[in-house]
Amino acid sequence: MSGCFDLKQDLAFRRDGTATANVRIAVDATALAMAKDVNSKWCSSEKLLSSKGITGTAERTTEGGDEVCSVSFSGKTEDLVAALSNANVGGDKRQGVQLNRLGDNYEFVVNFPSLKPTDKYADDPMAQGLRTLILAKMSGRHIAWTLTAPRIIETSGTISEDGRTASYSRPLATVFSSDRPTTFRAVFSLEPPGMFEQFLNWFR
Repeated sequence: MSGCFDLKQDLAFRRDGTATANVRIAVDATALAMAKDVNSKWCSSEKLLSSKGITGTAERTTEGGDEVCSVSFSGKTEDLVAALSNANVGGDKRQGVQLNRLGDNYEFVVNFPSLKPTDKYADDPMAQGLRTLILAKMSGRHIAWTLTAPRIIETSGTISEDGRTASYSRPLATVFSSDRPTTFRAVFSLEPPGMFEQFLNWFR
């Protein structure tokens, strides 16, 4: 299914210690139908929504030529830390979504693995031809994250003028062509900035 999906994740953390998240994954319906082992369970979020203190819904819909999975969940920030701190891709904790406690603050990290062919497949004519076809199907597809909190301390993405939102978006074709993982990181606080820090933000 590589090259046939969009991923968008929006998270909001509040001063009262509660948080909400919305995840939207759109997958090319034709490609999904071919992946029979994945088709019936790809929109399942039972593990996350069965985590302590986490409630939410998962809905599968059809939009144009895409099958869309929309997952919304909420809970206390500390419960989300427990639920997401061990999330991974393919059993590798270095890849996936993590939410960690960082002293008095929090760290949200995404490591999306490189999809570029390696080793013997890198120079294989058939693999290169398949890669060209996949890249063509990636047109207009993106992966994106947005995180909103009382204060963004630092981020590898783009920070909003009010200092409350960190965002990151990348075309899927770029992700597929890179030989490095795609990483987004944001460190945030549940406490808003003090008056002096707000004053300094005016001049940034």
